[in-house]
Amino acid sequence: MSMTNGLVSTATIDGGAHRFRATPQVVGLPEGLYLAALKPAFQVPTLVNGVSFPATQISSIPQPGTTAPIILHKGNLSPVVWLSGLDVAVITVPAGAAPLLITNYLYGPELQKSMDLEITRLDRVQKTPPVGLIVHAHIQQVGEQRFAAGEWAAADAPYWIEALWLDVTPSIGQLLQYRVPGVSTTDGAWTPAPGRIGTPGGAPLAGIAFRLLPPLAETHRVVYAARFLRHGEVTGTDGEPCRSAQAQDPLIAVRVAVVPR
Repeated sequence: MSMTNGLVSTATIDGGAHRFRATPQVVGLPEGLYLAALKPAFQVPTLVNGVSFPATQISSIPQPGTTAPIILHKGNLSPVVWLSGLDVAVITVPAGAAPLLITNYLYGPELQKSMDLEITRLDRVQKTPPVGLIVHAHIQQVGEQRFAAGEWAAADAPYWIEALWLDVTPSIGQLLQYRVPGVSTTDGAWTPAPGRIGTPGGAPLAGIAFRLLPPLAETHRVVYAARFLRHGEVTGTDGEPCRSAQAQDPLIAVRVAVVPR
């Protein structure tokens, strides 16, 4: 699938000798794994506050009863990604996913050409086995809450997470494990899903790490992130510890997803 946008002239903002323009496009993709890649534009980019134009933003449109696609860009999961130059992103579209919103941004001469975004399906030959999980987080003053894969498990207020366990599909089983990493990378025993780490009503979790075991690890990877009260966000993948650099900094949010390699 290839989307060619050519010359655009919508959502125009005058900026002196240059003009800012944006063109949105809604794209619905069937369940599958896709590679989104920008094609060479053969034009000199315009830098504005460190952002290179032309640029393309990929996000999704939330709708009732749908699940947001999982977008992997430069090793990190994000609901919104910006592509420029020769950037690429991997998009995992689950069943019943919300449609993608693809917006091309230009800042330059009036006839500057936007970049072409090519979306290619990667899983036509051999579809990877479906995987899924639900995060159960026991939150201070809130209790146990359920969250979908890739969704931030957190309260509306900055309450810490006291305990956590994952409900997984049979295709994952106990091949997904997690632990609370200590000061060293070897601290903390690995707990296979759906086991619980932490104690409801107890002390906050000091960090989090996830890993996959073979044979699932040969076809999939686990990506995750954690937010701490003072340190902010820390990301990890395939067993890397997410822990605050500050002592006694409680974990207040976590998200995790298992995605095809």
